[in-house]
Amino acid sequence: MRHLVVAATIALAAACGQSPVPPVRGPAGAETGLLPLLAEARAAAGGDAWDRLAVIECDGTIETGGMHGTTHLIDDIARGRSRNEVHLGVLDQAEGFDGDAPWTRGPGGEAQRFEGADAVARARTNAWLTRRGWLRPGGATYRDLGETHDGGHRLRGLAATPSGGVPVELWFDAAALPARTRMQVGHLTVTTDYGDYRDIAGAKLPFRIVSSDGDARNRVTIVVTAARVRAPLPDATYAAPPTDDRITFASGATHIELPFELIENHIYVNATVDGQLVRMLFDTGGQNLLTPSSAKRLGLHAEGANAAGGAGDERVDVGFAKGKEVALGGVKLRDPVFAVIDLRALPDVEGIDLDGLVGYELFHRLVVRVDYPKRTLTLYTPQAFTPPAGAIAVPFEMSDTIPIVHGTIDGIPGRFWVDTGSRASLTTMSVFTKQHDLEKRYAPKFEAVTGWGVGGPSRGKPVRFHEITIGDAKVTGIVGDLFTGTKSAMTDPDSAANLGGGILHRFAVTFDYGHRTMYLEPGPQAGAPDLYDRSGLFLLRADGGKVLTVGAVTPTGPAEQAGVREGDRILAIDGTAVATRPVIAWRAYLREHPPGTRVQLHVERGDKAHDLTITLAELVP
Repeated sequence: MRHLVVAATIALAAACGQSPVPPVRGPAGAETGLLPLLAEARAAAGGDAWDRLAVIECDGTIETGGMHGTTHLIDDIARGRSRNEVHLGVLDQAEGFDGDAPWTRGPGGEAQRFEGADAVARARTNAWLTRRGWLRPGGATYRDLGETHDGGHRLRGLAATPSGGVPVELWFDAAALPARTRMQVGHLTVTTDYGDYRDIAGAKLPFRIVSSDGDARNRVTIVVTAARVRAPLPDATYAAPPTDDRITFASGATHIELPFELIENHIYVNATVDGQLVRMLFDTGGQNLLTPSSAKRLGLHAEGANAAGGAGDERVDVGFAKGKEVALGGVKLRDPVFAVIDLRALPDVEGIDLDGLVGYELFHRLVVRVDYPKRTLTLYTPQAFTPPAGAIAVPFEMSDTIPIVHGTIDGIPGRFWVDTGSRASLTTMSVFTKQHDLEKRYAPKFEAVTGWGVGGPSRGKPVRFHEITIGDAKVTGIVGDLFTGTKSAMTDPDSAANLGGGILHRFAVTFDYGHRTMYLEPGPQAGAPDLYDRSGLFLLRADGGKVLTVGAVTPTGPAEQAGVREGDRILAIDGTAVATRPVIAWRAYLREHPPGTRVQLHVERGDKAHDLTITLAELVP
């Protein structure tokens, strides 16, 4: 959900010329055939004027999703550092480049420095772009993209890969000024258009910038209202700020312990928002979030109408609201900012009602121990935490709000998102799946709905992995799935897989974001067999739990063979009314009974009732 912030800051950074990196000359002849275009571009942009600039400071207005605000950007062109602030409705955020690594400060006041290779590579490309790296010798390799026409205007393009960066497309107008850039940011493609060029100290700057990730709801329009040249500024100007101190513990405590419910490998906690009770999913990578109905009940007004995506294919509306306080037990976080998103069918998937989620804003500030076997959550002040004796320490880096660890899948190394908000064990990303030809290696027999999240159902091809390693920890016989789709966050090329609660629940897991370390302590279920549904049904709660709806049917599975159809309403299973048990209990019933068991379903379809018999089978041996 943080891609909105990324799009906005990229757009403004490009307006003023962000953070250069020291130019490194590309291979000899890299610009052959492109020299005429590059020479025209240099002359059009102001030529030697760019070599004389030290610092450029810009102010501007920003508009996106019905929200209006201001921006302020400082670029140290001589030394390659920057600071960019955005004030947009209830969102106050910033990003920068300190000369070594990029950093951000989120709407909740969490400041974070990114040192992972992918984050630094993207930062170097953004730095090269706004430094006008194509106006200088070396520093990148190029590929001619030819010509295209847009709105009756001819554009000439080239693809550039800056030294140490990621590829970016540049398209120039008839005057040889940059009209458009296009770059991959995670699983999104961000396109930025430039116009209204004006002269600043002999250099040409665009005063209008429009950036989008392909969804009109996320279009960001920047209008520069003032730009000026400045002398060099102190180093502290570009350093990451401290995280806002918004956490308090009751009665001077240094840690608190509270119970949680584990439902479908998800962690649910009772909390309060502005003194009112809420049930929240606890998620490592998720922002504070409320559903629209919960925000309304709590008296919080959502601003904006942007788009957010997650595990599902759809992108849903997102607004933002600010509360006074969110509290878990004796721990309170003041001035929380919530994304307001309709989670749609998720409560019926889980079989419980929920108000939203809490996660990153607390994980970032505290040390969090999730004892899955004991169903307890312990929150520590960083100063009070001592690493658990005998635990397996797994270092991680951060990708936006998500921890990433290194591991292997049957010997294949990769970087895994650690996601307590996922019910699955391990889902491979589409790029990784294709790169390693995993469909051929594991020969999945079908595709099925494997979970549900922001954007609707997620689909994958279930397989059994023999051995998964997470640092020095090892789990065997895990049922995971291969994602092969072309939409959703699961297309992100920066990660190999998403590691979820299906594996994490086998441990007591401690997250120390301050020291970028996760600690794993194997629990009693660490070596337990991983079972997969044996019915071929994905069931949803309906009518408040009085019936179950068939949300999906596995192709050629037992349910399909018995004649069960998507949309059927199940009233009873083996003669017992489904209203007597929650949906998760019925899923366990169909998963844990042995293959060959015959299960009777009393089904309602339209205005007719049917009694169907399914014979459970091992769908993923």
